[in-house]
Amino acid sequence: MKTPEDLIKINAKHYSNLFSLVGENGIIATQSFKIDCSDLSSIYRPNQENGVDVRTAAPFKEMFEWLRLYDAFPCLYRWEIVSPTILSQELVDTIKTQLKEIKDTTPTQTPRVTKGAFPKDNTLYVGKSESIVDRTIKHLGYHTHRDMHGLHLDDWANQLNVKLILQLHIYVFLSECKPVMELFERSLAEIHPPLVGIHF
Repeated sequence: MKTPEDLIKINAKHYSNLFSLVGENGIIATQSFKIDCSDLSSIYRPNQENGVDVRTAAPFKEMFEWLRLYDAFPCLYRWEIVSPTILSQELVDTIKTQLKEIKDTTPTQTPRVTKGAFPKDNTLYVGKSESIVDRTIKHLGYHTHRDMHGLHLDDWANQLNVKLILQLHIYVFLSECKPVMELFERSLAEIHPPLVGIHF
């Protein structure tokens, strides 16, 4: 019978092999998509009369076609604010306030907002996913389950006093990497500390 020490060694070797796999082969694919938040609309919300599936809507069709190719693979992603290029303290505070108010007053689950220093770069959020299509729909705000965790951009991104343009960066990993994606997520968050969301 294996002891706890034996199991620790076995698991450590397994994870070491996974890191070596990524170190030797890199990731499967990476891509970035620009999202103009003025393209967000309530017509993409589920159960709308004469509504439109956001996955086939002109502003997002190309993005979702690419995401479908890698939907079965574990992914990291990063939402970056590309316009305005320089974030003001007022904009940072407004984004945090909007997300907190949505979380406090509706069933919608948004990323945790904490008080802290001004962000080091324009990264809005960092995350991981085993279904990047589903996860992106949640972040846009068009998932059938409104209580699912996400940015829910459609609820607030067009209510700012500036035009918000985002860039979604996706990094696709080998299927074998699923058990260690949280570690890669933390590493990405250390490089690009996000405005919202907590990464310990």
